[in-house]
Order: sequence, then structure tokens, then C-alpha cells
Amino acid sequence: MNIISSSQNDKVKYLNKLYRSRNRRKEGVFILEGKRLIEAALAGGADFRQVFLTPAFFKSAENDNLLADLKLKAEFIYIEEDLLKETASTVNPQGILAVVNESVFKGNDFYQQAEKILLLDRIQDPGNMGTMIRTAVAAGFDGIIALKGSVDIFNQKVIRATMGGIFSIAIRQKLSQENFLAEIKSEAAEYELLAADIQAEEYHFEHQYQDNLILMIGNEANGLDQQLLESATSKIKIPLAGEIESLNAAVAASVISFEILSQQLKNKLN
Repeated sequence: MNIISSSQNDKVKYLNKLYRSRNRRKEGVFILEGKRLIEAALAGGADFRQVFLTPAFFKSAENDNLLADLKLKAEFIYIEEDLLKETASTVNPQGILAVVNESVFKGNDFYQQAEKILLLDRIQDPGNMGTMIRTAVAAGFDGIIALKGSVDIFNQKVIRATMGGIFSIAIRQKLSQENFLAEIKSEAAEYELLAADIQAEEYHFEHQYQDNLILMIGNEANGLDQQLLESATSKIKIPLAGEIESLNAAVAASVISFEILSQQLKNKLN
């Protein structure tokens, strides 16, 4: 077993580069830290490229099944524990990191796979982004579109906040607003386009949702862009009883997403 102990090793230097979003996007990969996320990625069919692990993690019998599965998919790189901790963004990476290829979806391929889509317009907080992806999966959505100006979905904080949900849903990011608006006139023409808008006249629980829909949630401070609002087939709002102007973007997405799920379940039972 050849164990890397120097930060000047080429493979370690490459791993360090991938912690910068520009380099990740160029390579088309992202990093997973810790056993739990890597197990979730395996279950979700992620395409592994490399696995960095400590000798202690490799020798632990409780990791045998995970390592047997990973060995079929990726190159194993053994690294000293202190060096792994120095490289990782989390305090305790649990002795294992992985480099994983992004799943790439384009236009028609994406819409053929996704019927219920959550579109995120310039969502900038990693915690909000991760929570919305996790919520979308829980509410039965099968697609995420994050428009340009949103935080990188493969940011470490976002990935952790999804609690593994990132591997259970089709994702597109860095799509321009112009390209999206062009797509809804062609590939996505059959979708209901819903805008969450505090100025809407219809409450979210009053609306009758279609099976194929795109729910649009806007920037935390400014809401949806005007062009997106104008393109919407319907606008909905959440009632607010207290003295507050609006809800957190992730909370709003959750409230509306589960109303959609509730209606769809009721329709199936009737």
C-alpha cells in the first residue's frame, strides 16, 4: 500500500484545486466528504472517479462492504490521516473523500426525465440551496434548475445541506435565464409555469396544480426576475398572518412544494 504523506504530491495538489468552484466546473466533478454522503452517492448511482482514504479507514472491517463497492468504480488513493484532514473542508472527514463526475443533463433529455421541477433564480445562500434540494426530493420533485447567479450546487455546504438528496434528483445549473425562457417555448412547452410571488392574487392552496409543472422560487432579497414573472402561467402566494413581509426562500419553497404533493396524493385517492 503506497501511502501519500506530502501535500506536494500531484494527486493531493489536484484534489486541493478541486475545492475551487472554477476548477470543479472545468473538470466536471465535485467532492464528497465522509462515509454517509459517499454511501448515499453509491445508492444514487453516482459516477466515482477517485477515492482518497486513510489506512485506518481501509483496515476497518465495518467499511468492507462500502469499499468493495467503491473498488469496482474508482481509483483508490491512500493518504495519511493528518493530510486528509488538512485537505478537507469539514473538521472530521471520517477518513474518506471521493471525486465524483457531475451528471450532465441538457434540454430535452432533462425534460423527458423530470415532470415536477423546482427552478431557483439567483439563490445565493448555500444552506437555502441545500434545503430546497432536500425538500424537493422529499416532496416528489424530480428536477432542479438553478439559473446563473445561484450558488454552486456542488459547493460543500450545499451538498451537506441536501443530506444526500442531491443524488436522487436530476440537476441542471448555470443555465441562463434567456436559455430557460427559450426552452419553455419548445422542450418545456407543456409545463405549467408557477411563480411564487408575494404580490399574487391567488393563495398557494387555492390553485389546482397540473402534473407537469415548474415551480419558480426567486432570490432571497429580491424575489423572481421580472421576465420570469411575466412568463409565468400562474402566480401564487403564501398567506401571512403576522407582521412580516415575506418568508425565507427555502421555507416558501417547502410550503408550496408540499401543498402540490398533498393535492396530487388526494387526486390519486379520489
